[in-house]
Amino acid sequence: MKRLNRAGQIRAEYLELSASTGIEWGKIFFFDGAKCVARADRLGPARMVAPGTLAVSASGRQWMAVGGDRVNGAAGWSFVSPYIEQRPVNGDAVRFNDNAKSLKIRARLDAYLDYFQSVKGSLPESVVLRREQLFACGALPGQLYKGIRLEAYV
Repeated sequence: MKRLNRAGQIRAEYLELSASTGIEWGKIFFFDGAKCVARADRLGPARMVAPGTLAVSASGRQWMAVGGDRVNGAAGWSFVSPYIEQRPVNGDAVRFNDNAKSLKIRARLDAYLDYFQSVKGSLPESVVLRREQLFACGALPGQLYKGIRLEAYV
């Protein structure tokens, strides 16, 4: 069996403690780094936590809050592996896919951002992509790409 990451190990310790004492600790544990900061009975909306917060269920499934900002909360939950330590990148947990389609979309996005900056003199606050483009890249609406918020076309 693979070794669980730090959050998974702490969750297992809580479950052992719950079994030995009979005290119910909750079904979802929220971690900020390696420290458990909250417990709840359900996952709930991502806007209630800061980006980079890791949520671990009693069954061992793990999600990371992605997108958004620390003031308004995260934009969504992204499922992550319980066997790999997940670290946020500059406060965000963006990990884009590296398949051919994703690389092509990101190359076009980079070209657009370069063009926009050359014409306007600054970068846009957000860029709107189709949902299938976001899905191909492995991103969620609200995530940041090079400091630019990615939004989904409705």
